[in-house]
Parts: sequence; C-alpha cells; structure tokens
Amino acid sequence: MVPRPLDVGARGRGLRPPIQVAKDGRPRGSRLADLRLVAIPASAPTLDELVELFSKSTGKESSSREYRGVLLSFSRFARGEGIVLCSELDFPLLLAYQASLAWLAPSTRRHRLLFLRQFLRFAERSRLVRPGLADGLRVQPVPPHHPRPALSLGDSLRLISAAPDRRAGLLVLLLLGTGARISELLSCDLSSYQDGLLYLSGKTGTRAVPLARSVRSQLEAELSARSDQDGSAPLFRSRQGRLSDRRAREILEGCCRLANLPLQSPHDLRHAACARWLRAGIPLVVVSRTLGHSRPSTTLDHYASVTAHDLERGLSADPLDQGLEGASWSEAIPE
Repeated sequence: MVPRPLDVGARGRGLRPPIQVAKDGRPRGSRLADLRLVAIPASAPTLDELVELFSKSTGKESSSREYRGVLLSFSRFARGEGIVLCSELDFPLLLAYQASLAWLAPSTRRHRLLFLRQFLRFAERSRLVRPGLADGLRVQPVPPHHPRPALSLGDSLRLISAAPDRRAGLLVLLLLGTGARISELLSCDLSSYQDGLLYLSGKTGTRAVPLARSVRSQLEAELSARSDQDGSAPLFRSRQGRLSDRRAREILEGCCRLANLPLQSPHDLRHAACARWLRAGIPLVVVSRTLGHSRPSTTLDHYASVTAHDLERGLSADPLDQGLEGASWSEAIPE
C-alpha cells in the first residue's frame, strides 16, 4: 500500500473546512497540519475498511469515534442490501438509506447525512466510488427549533419519588442532577466518581461534573453498598452486564407512569436540568460546559425554553423600571 495525501476535511457542523489538493498531490494553502496521510489498498476496499481509514484521518479522537459510529451504521445498512465493496455504491442505495433515517429527529438526520456526504467525497477523491454520489445526496435544512416547556421542579421531585427501586431512583436523580446524556451516564463505572465529581465521557471529550450535596450522598450510598466490587464495574448494571439504553428508557417510562406524568425521555430530563440551572441564575458558560456543549449558542438554541413567567420575572428586575419608580421623571415631561 502506498500512502498518499487525501482531502479529509469536513463541511458539517463544527468540522473544519476541507483541504484543497492539487493535481500533483500537494496540498494548496498553508494548512499542512490538517492533512493526514492514509494508506489506500491497491485493491477495491470494503466499506468497513474505508470507514476505518477515514475515521482515523479525522484527527481528534472524539470526532473519530463519532464518524466511525455513524458510518459503520451506514455500512451495516449497505451490507443488508447486498453491497460490501465501495465500488458497488449507487444512488438507489443512498436514497434507501436516506429514507431509513426518516424516524430520526431532523437535526440528527442532517448530522448523519453530512457525515456520509463527506465520507463519499473522501472516497470520490480516492477514486474508489463513482463520481457524483456525494453531490447527489440531498441534505435538507433543519426547521426552526421550538423547545417545549421543561419539566418543572415539582414534577421533577415527583418523578424521583416515584422510582420503584434504588437503581431507578439513582438513574432519574443523576439524569436530573447532572444533565448528562443517557449514553454518558450508562458508560460510567464505579470509578467514574471521585472527590465529589462525576467524570462523563461524551462528544466533546471527558468532563468533570460537580454533584449537589443530596445527589452526591445518594451516589456515595450506592458506591458504599458495592464497595466489594472492582472500580471497572458498571455503575448501572443489568443481568447481562451493563444496563442498556433501551432498558434505561423503559425504567424512566415506568417512573413517569407511577408519578402520573407525561412520558419523558432521558433528553427531556437533560432539558429540565438546563432550564432549572438557567432560571437559578447560573452563568450560561457554566451550564454549557456542564452539559458538554462545544458552544454556549447550542445551549440557548436547543435547551433554554422561555415561558411567559420567565419573561415577566426578568423584566420586573429591569433597573430602568426600578429607577423610574423612585424618580419624579413624569413631572419633567411637557404636556
């Protein structure tokens, strides 16, 4: 295999722009640090092989994992349609895959298709697929996001109290108390908690989330009861080992029914944590970092639901209003 420079940039959200490669194989411009050397097999590679090469070329480890997960799901779909080699990719397969994502949220669907389109451009520049596939993949814009009102503090407490056992109670409590993604929480081990901090690994890397006193005491009680286990044991376990995402959602739905509340997803509890913190006056930058967002604008756009009560309370604290109440400004206005 002969290494050669390839364009492995990306134009999706939060990704670096592509590097232009001249006909002689040398990169145009001065961004040499962004260019990766990858070894392309002389024979036509399979989709899985090219996915591994492409994901390693993205540089950042968290980006590599995200690329790899999305593209391997596409590879599995293609394999189910009888396509294994990159050279066998065609437009009908891409249309069928795009239709299979219809059940996803618009932003998630767009995110996956942007990854796939960049992967196809990578393959086209390597001359491993027929040209035009990437441009034929239509990515629709995401409609405006209107977050629904978050779960109130009273309903959050009812949900925690309705948990039928210690595992369910701790799951709901940590979802509400940390704002963690369900995947981050389920990947935690017993050793993920140290000195009052819960270490979560997500899209933006590993972050340390400080726990409130009541949340910390419940977690420490669980760790004390399992002190005889190794630190690599999963924090949330099942009969098969680590608690699955599907089973965790079923547990949460059961708690919602017991609390006589509308069904809530794990992401709804993340939304509730964000809204609660912002209403308590916690700075936006702190909330954004706690949630693991790469930019504070993401926190505002997708999680900060504003109600009429929030607006009324905020405007009532306007210094202008307080100044006008104590001044005789009305006497200075000519009739």
